[in-house]
Amino acid sequence: MNEEKLLEAFSGLEERYVRSAAAFLGYEEEPMKQKKKIRPILRVVLIAAALAMLMIGTAYATGLFELRARALEPGEELVGHYTYYDPKLQDYVTEEHDLTKSPLILQFTGEGDIHRVQFRPGWLPEAQESYIYERYHDEQAEDWFWYDTCFFDRHQGGVGVLYQIECHYAWPGTTVYMDGESAHVVKEDSWDSRQIIEIEQVSRHTDENGSPVAFRYVLVFDPGEGWFVSIGGRAEFEVLEHIAREMEFRTLDEVAEDSPSDYAYLGVGVG
Repeated sequence: MNEEKLLEAFSGLEERYVRSAAAFLGYEEEPMKQKKKIRPILRVVLIAAALAMLMIGTAYATGLFELRARALEPGEELVGHYTYYDPKLQDYVTEEHDLTKSPLILQFTGEGDIHRVQFRPGWLPEAQESYIYERYHDEQAEDWFWYDTCFFDRHQGGVGVLYQIECHYAWPGTTVYMDGESAHVVKEDSWDSRQIIEIEQVSRHTDENGSPVAFRYVLVFDPGEGWFVSIGGRAEFEVLEHIAREMEFRTLDEVAEDSPSDYAYLGVGVG
């Protein structure tokens, strides 16, 4: 698009908006001695305004959903609900789950459609023995996986896995809870447009020496698409970060089906 077409595209803008944009961009309004000087200035202002509108639209598109990790406040009670259809009763039944003892929770806010996402690991650490659990594997697209796919690596032996990958959807109003003796956020960061949260958890499991097992997590959250991927296990943060940075994601046209539960669990397999 050249500047003439750009001017035509924005020819419907009211003059007061153009002047406001010019002031915002640092152009001072001066007496115009010659009418022909107006057009170059307006060209600059309109082009800058067009770019500003594009940037605002992009920021809005990538900020539909929010993720917050926090510990429960003293005395705070938190109950999760799961609703399902009971064929015996021929009615819907709601069960409650006490989340109050969770050492750390994740909560989401926002609105809009959440589309299904597929992911593909670009790098995984080598191991002497590995087990891959492929749920919702896309047989039409090699190496692409869907929601709730896990990769287990057990070459360390004992309790817990070296790493595990899971993809979940950030349903607004949903609480993701953790268990264990403790859990805390180690670091928060951003990679391009994605939010990164690193968590360390001391579980209630013990290893062969009787010591508590510590798990680490790298969460990759996309606020525009409404999903988050958890890469967690006994591996060091450097390994989990490497896995996370090399992963590929793609969004499908299909809208994800909402969960019947307003809570979910964040953890790793034990074996």
